[in-house]
Amino acid sequence: MRVDVAADATARSELTSLAAGLCNRLSGHRRAKVSLNQLTAMAVDADPALATSVDRRPRLAEAVDELVDHEIVRLPTAGAFDKTARPHLPRFVWLDRPAPISRRVPGHTLSWRPELAWAAELSLTEEHVELLSAVNRFLRDDGYERPVVPVRERSLELLGNEKRLEVLTTGTLFAPGRLTVGLLRCRIVRAPFVFREIGPGDGLLVIENHTTFDSVVRSGIARTGDIGFVAYGAGRQFEASVEFVRELPRPITAISYFGDLDDPGLSIAVNAARNADRAGLPPITPAEQLYSLLLEHGRPAPWERTTSASRARRLAAWLPGPQRGPVTDLLVRGERLAQEAVGVEALASLRDL
Repeated sequence: MRVDVAADATARSELTSLAAGLCNRLSGHRRAKVSLNQLTAMAVDADPALATSVDRRPRLAEAVDELVDHEIVRLPTAGAFDKTARPHLPRFVWLDRPAPISRRVPGHTLSWRPELAWAAELSLTEEHVELLSAVNRFLRDDGYERPVVPVRERSLELLGNEKRLEVLTTGTLFAPGRLTVGLLRCRIVRAPFVFREIGPGDGLLVIENHTTFDSVVRSGIARTGDIGFVAYGAGRQFEASVEFVRELPRPITAISYFGDLDDPGLSIAVNAARNADRAGLPPITPAEQLYSLLLEHGRPAPWERTTSASRARRLAAWLPGPQRGPVTDLLVRGERLAQEAVGVEALASLRDL
């Protein structure tokens, strides 16, 4: 999901002061890529005391983690971290939507078809004008008679970029009474996930990694409970594909998730749960018995960086109460448990899920 940091006041209100200061400064950044040096300068600008503080590095790491949690920035791959000191820091982060460099245009100075008459009352960015002008031409050329296509196909046609329209559907031009995907003769296509129907139940169990997905399906353990489907989440892909739940053969009333016990694995669960809630889907809850098995059978291994105590507590809060303390400690130590420890033999100890 792409976030306009300049407009996301709700997100800023939930951040600590340093993270909120970074968020405000990032809202004026013109490029998608923000270097560690730029982040550090922004942090010092937000809190001048950091310039000489021995806690500058851990505080910056914690603030970046908060921005990741709120989907304001994205981290690079594991290899792109500065590991010269702890905690490790990303050499750069990605902004999903850098601030546009544009002047605003009074909507009433442009000519609109009746379907877009509302645009005359707005102050439009250059990006808005580009889209609305393309829609104007689309409707002029009898676009309303065109077949309904995936939104990325229409985006490529109208804007020359297959992803831009999908992002713009979350913005002001698609507020009630304005543009709709129906008017543009397109539809949002949810990313699919691989799943297996294993029984008549109305529950869905999502597994982060493909090996454990295979073991769970072959074990037959899920067939004895209320789980009707097991899905392969494909790591972070599940954050985007969660709405594919609606495409399953019958309605789902409960969703449980099982992934690695590490920073990325838990953040996938937390972000997917947030996206499910926004989409009006059933809550995503932890597969408690599988996580208990992982804590019992897993062998802690080092991860590439430690997790701050506050972030570790936030991530672990998604888990059942008794598991939160041990998992918080695990993350703070910079360790992880791979879900593959819950393999065929460990699964044989369960009667049902």
